[in-house]
Amino acid sequence: MKTKINFLIALTAFFIISGCASKQVAFFPTSEVTYQNYSGDILTLRVLGYGGNENTAIEDAQMRAMETLFFRGIPNSNISNPLIGFNENELKRTHNNYFKDFFGYKRYLTFISETMLIGGQKQKVIATKVDKKSAKQDMVDALVVAVDVLVNVKNLRKDLEDQNIVRKFGF
Repeated sequence: MKTKINFLIALTAFFIISGCASKQVAFFPTSEVTYQNYSGDILTLRVLGYGGNENTAIEDAQMRAMETLFFRGIPNSNISNPLIGFNENELKRTHNNYFKDFFGYKRYLTFISETMLIGGQKQKVIATKVDKKSAKQDMVDALVVAVDVLVNVKNLRKDLEDQNIVRKFGF
């Protein structure tokens, strides 16, 4: 579990640091994703996202929803098993190009049909601060938002099959 969290922190750090080279950035290692509804092809998840402002917090929530679907599954839903698998570090390493494109270039947004902000508030949270020279855990002020993320699971699963990330169902 700790290895997964460290890998998520490192992966997120890479993407954000590449966009804001010398700034100090906070990362939040928890993932709170709750099943709301699954109707047709659309899965509705309530997700907590963290960031310095509303946009980054919402983006964080969207990415958390996708990572939870991929590597942990959604308890109490039809997708209780992960879409890709449990070994997150190995899978991200094996399919590096796919995940670089998916998260780094925000391709995940093509599978999100809607994002609804439920609410948010500033609060102190434990985070890992990263800059060019160091990384340390500390309490930071962050905006924590609750967001409903609607994911088109059918299209997402088809994309994973087309990109040879998962085997096609029935083959």
